[in-house]
Amino acid sequence: MTLIDRDRSTGTRGVLGGPGGGDGSSLEVLYTPARIGRLTLKNRFIQSPMHSKFSSEFGEVSDKLTDYLVERAKGGAAMIILENTAVDWARGRAAGNPVRIDDDLFVAGLSDLTEAVHREGAMIATQLHHAGRQCSTANTEGGVGALAPSAITSTAIGDEPHAMTHEQIAEVVQQFRDAARRSVMAGFDMIEIHGSHGYLLTQFLSPQANHRTDEYGGSFENRARFPLEVVRAVREEIGPDFPLSYRISLEERVEGGMEADDGLAFCTLIEPYVDVFNVTAATYESMDSIFMMQGREPGELLPLAARVKAIVGKPVVGISRLGWILDAAADSVAAGEMDFVAMGRTQLTDAKLILKVKNGESDRARRCIGCNECVGTFLFGGWRLHCVMNPELGYEREANALLRPQFGATRKRVVVIGGGPAGAEAARAAALRGHDVQLFEARDRIGGQVLTASAADYKKREMEAYVTYFERELEHVGVRVHTGAALGADHPALVDADVVVVATGARVSAAGEPGALDAVEVMRTGSPLSGEVLVQGANEIALNAAAYAAQQGAQVTVVTGERAAGYDMNPILAAHTVQLLERAGVRIVADAGAAAVEASTTTLWAPDWVADPEPVAGLEWLAGLPGSVEVVEVGARVKGGRLYQATQSGFWAGTRI
Repeated sequence: MTLIDRDRSTGTRGVLGGPGGGDGSSLEVLYTPARIGRLTLKNRFIQSPMHSKFSSEFGEVSDKLTDYLVERAKGGAAMIILENTAVDWARGRAAGNPVRIDDDLFVAGLSDLTEAVHREGAMIATQLHHAGRQCSTANTEGGVGALAPSAITSTAIGDEPHAMTHEQIAEVVQQFRDAARRSVMAGFDMIEIHGSHGYLLTQFLSPQANHRTDEYGGSFENRARFPLEVVRAVREEIGPDFPLSYRISLEERVEGGMEADDGLAFCTLIEPYVDVFNVTAATYESMDSIFMMQGREPGELLPLAARVKAIVGKPVVGISRLGWILDAAADSVAAGEMDFVAMGRTQLTDAKLILKVKNGESDRARRCIGCNECVGTFLFGGWRLHCVMNPELGYEREANALLRPQFGATRKRVVVIGGGPAGAEAARAAALRGHDVQLFEARDRIGGQVLTASAADYKKREMEAYVTYFERELEHVGVRVHTGAALGADHPALVDADVVVVATGARVSAAGEPGALDAVEVMRTGSPLSGEVLVQGANEIALNAAAYAAQQGAQVTVVTGERAAGYDMNPILAAHTVQLLERAGVRIVADAGAAAVEASTTTLWAPDWVADPEPVAGLEWLAGLPGSVEVVEVGARVKGGRLYQATQSGFWAGTRI
C-alpha cells in the first residue's frame, strides 16, 4: 500500500519542475480582472483569512497586523480577507485575540488598516465571525460558557456550551448587523460572513450540532433559519449594492454532520442576498480537511467549488493548497468551475508568490510544506502566528529595514559553513545586506536534513521544492555556493574572511544499539530496505524512516518506547502522519516484545538530534583563524530544536552582519 494517492486529476500537476510548473501562458487567466458585485478585482487571487493573533490583546488593529497585511497587498493579491473578526467578543471570539468589530470604538483602527492596504493597490474585506461552541469557556469573559444551537460539546473543544434562547439568537443577528455597519464605516470593500469550519452558523445548519426542537432545528428549512436571518440582516443593513461574501463548509466531514446536498441547498437559499461564495469544507472535528498536510493532494476541495458554481449564478472562490497547482487552478477558472483562487498558508510562507509566478520566477517562491506548525504549534500553544519556513512573517517592518544594503556600512566577506536551512537563511540575509557571501556545503547538494526528509515519498514534493527554492534564491541574491567542498583553516575563502557563520547542524543525542543502522544515514544515502524492518524511536525521524521503508515494500514496525509516536511534532501533524503510516501497513507499538521481532530484522535507530555543548565542536581548526575573524554559530548546532529554530536563528544572525 502506498502512503499517498497520486491518482487524482490534480495529483502530479503544478509541482515545481513538473508539467505546468507555475509559469507561462497557461496561468494568464489568473491575472485577468474579474467582478464581485460592483467591484472589479485586478486578478483572481484572494488572500484567505487566517487567525494570526497579531492584533492587540484587546482586539485592536496593531502595527504588526497592518505590516503583515500590507506586505501581502504588495505581493499582488487583489483582495485580502481579514481574519475572523469578532462580532461578539464576550462569548463568541476565536481563541486568544482576534480582531474585533463589536463596538464603534474599533472603527478607527480598522479604517487605518483599510487605508494602508488600499495604498498598495489591493482591496480588503472583513470576515464577520462568531465561534459558537468552538469557543472554550476559558476564552469567554467571566467564564460564562459559549453559545450554540444545542448544549452539545464539540470534541475539538471539550467544553459544554449553552443552548441559545430566542432572545440570544436575536441578539447575535443584531451583532452581525452592527458589525456589517461598522465594516462599511471603516472603509472595507466587501464583507464576508463566516459560515464555515464548524463555527456558529455552521452549527445551526449541522444535524450533528443542532438538536433543537423549535423552529430553529429539525428540518433543513429550520436549521437554515438562523444563518439565513443573519444573511438577510446584513444585506438589509449594507444595502443592495455593497459586496457580500458567504464562506461555507459545503460538507462537514463528520459523522452525522451536514452533507453536500444540504450545503448546496443553502447556497441556493442565500444566493439572492450574496455576491460571491467562498467554498471550503470541514469543522474542527475534521481538521485535516481544513489544514491539509503532507500526503494530501492539493486541489482536493476544488470539486466542491465546482458543484456550487454549477448551481449558482454568482462567482465562486476555491481553496485547498492551490499555490502548488496554479495551472490546475487556472484550468478550473477557464472551464468556469470557479472564479477566484484563495490562498491561506501559501501567503504566510511567501508574501510575493503571486508576483514571482507572474514574473516567471516560480522556483524562487516558497511553497507551504503543509507541516501545520503555524496552527498546531504556535496558535494552539498561545503564540502569535509564525511560519517555520518564513522567518519574516510577523516581522515585516523590521525585516524590510534590515534586508537592504546598509548606508555607510563596510562590505564584509562572509563564509557560511553548512547548507541546511540555517546556513541558507544566514547567507541570503547577509547577501541582501550587501555583503560578499560564499556558502560551503560538504555534500553534493544543499538542503541538510530537509533534503534527507525528502526520502519519504509522502513529503518529497514539499521538501524538494524547499531545497529548490534555496538553490534559486541564493543564486538570485548573489551567494556563491560550493557543494562537495571541504574546508580547512588554510582555505583561501577563510583566510580572507571577515565573518564565518557555522551552520553544520545538530549532533546525535546517543548511540543506537549494536547492529542498528542510523535512520538518517539510511535515508540520506537512499539505502534499499526489504523484509522485516524495525524502527526504534518515536520522533519525526522515526516516522519518516518508517515511511521510507514501507514505500519500498518492507514490513515495518515502529517501536516507540515510552513516548508517543510523533512526540516532537505538533499534535495535528503527528496524528495525520500516524494515520498515513497505519494505512500503509506500518505497525506502531510501545515495545519490541509486542512487535514479535524476527532475528533477521533490519533495525533502524532514530535518535534525537541536539545542540553541541561546546563552541565550534568538531571544527576546532577554526581556532587557527586570525583573531579579527568573527565566528558565529547558528541553527540546530547551537539551538537544537527543529526547522523553525534553524530558519529563525540563521535569518536573524544574517541580518546582524
